Amino acid sequence: MKTKISMLGALLVLIFTCLIDDPAGKIENSWYYQFANEDTIDADAQIDKKYVATTYEFILEDMKEEEDYIIETYREYEIHKDKEGNVIIRIPTSNYNYLRYEK
Repeated sequence: MKTKISMLGALLVLIFTCLIDDPAGKIENSWYYQFANEDTIDADAQIDKKYVATTYEFILEDMKEEEDYIIETYREYEIHKDKEGNVIIRIPTSNYNYLRYEK
């Protein structure tokens, strides 16, 4: 009896899966898959490049003395530069490096 009920349950799951699946590739008409309409961009559109180069650099944030050590804290920044090499924007990331020196 248990095997008959489990087989019936598996058959019902397969039938339900077939009903909600869209084998014809018409996902936009399916009630299961509902995507929001997104704005699209023409593939031939030219994107204005404000930034020419993006680099990542570690910059000294803090220097402190603890017991017999000097500890330097460096934070990574995402740096955007223009065509002339001028820094346009500096965005801090969550990456840190610590250097420890003996006195």
